[in-house]
Amino acid sequence: MITVREATPAATRPGAPGRVRTVICWVTIASCLPYLVLKVFWLFGNSVGAADAQGAAELLDVRHLVGDVVTAGMELFAIALVLALTYPWGRLLPAWLVAGPIWLASGLLAPIALGLPLGLAAQAFVGGSAVPADNGLLGWVYVLVYGGFAVQAVGLLAAFLGHARERWPEVFRMRMTHLSGTASRHRLRTMIAATIAAGYAAIMVAWSVTAPDWGGPAGFETVAQKTALLATGLLVLAGAISVPALLRRRGDRRVVGPFTLAWLGTSVAVTAGPTHIALSNNGSISLILVTVSLCATLSGLLLAHTMIRALPAAPRETERRT
Repeated sequence: MITVREATPAATRPGAPGRVRTVICWVTIASCLPYLVLKVFWLFGNSVGAADAQGAAELLDVRHLVGDVVTAGMELFAIALVLALTYPWGRLLPAWLVAGPIWLASGLLAPIALGLPLGLAAQAFVGGSAVPADNGLLGWVYVLVYGGFAVQAVGLLAAFLGHARERWPEVFRMRMTHLSGTASRHRLRTMIAATIAAGYAAIMVAWSVTAPDWGGPAGFETVAQKTALLATGLLVLAGAISVPALLRRRGDRRVVGPFTLAWLGTSVAVTAGPTHIALSNNGSISLILVTVSLCATLSGLLLAHTMIRALPAAPRETERRT
């Protein structure tokens, strides 16, 4: 049986990261800066990027200013995280302090990374603007913000991949038959959670056509925006399928593929609903959206617990600092 444990001792650890990893790190950091600069302007009362007086007033209201503080803090944390994932000192951090934030970041950024190119392609096919009308912001703000998010998604994932290969190399060699049977004790709970997550995925696909009708998140008006909902649904569905597959432990294929889909799907299931509520246009939130989001978040947490327990030994159980 393969056991997941911390990798090489300090004496054999690599020194400075290679050139590719260093470039990925600093490109990711650079992609955070435009968003941070915008947030600083808005927090200090400058309405740069507003399309009209109403948009400027909305940017500077209390709801948006509180959101600016939170999201600016998240961007600063993303910068610290990519540095930890790139440089050797990050290997000394507890596993949960690295894996937990990158898992949440995956849920926030994966729908953008997948939905943005698909959405722009779909919008180009049907015609029209990808930016919603009368939204109060100039078009370049969307390009700057969501383009930066897409780069961050790719950069953080690449940085975590390099970090994980050094810290938990056994996971990348692990086969399905090596997985632990401990999680099988929760098979019924897992199947219920997977069914709920699959239902949420179906609702997201439906909302990608009807939103904001049928109780969907407000503000999703263009084809490009709705494609992000479709991407969310597809990622959650992948997780709902992959976690039970880890429980079955069938076949001799490598674990890394199904585990990656389970990782992405569970993180999106947990974060998508709260994100849609927090960012709802004009604070317009339906009871259906709240209910569906709560169910999805709970199911995602249960599936994530099963995903971790399916490993022979969870990183948090075998971590040792040197």
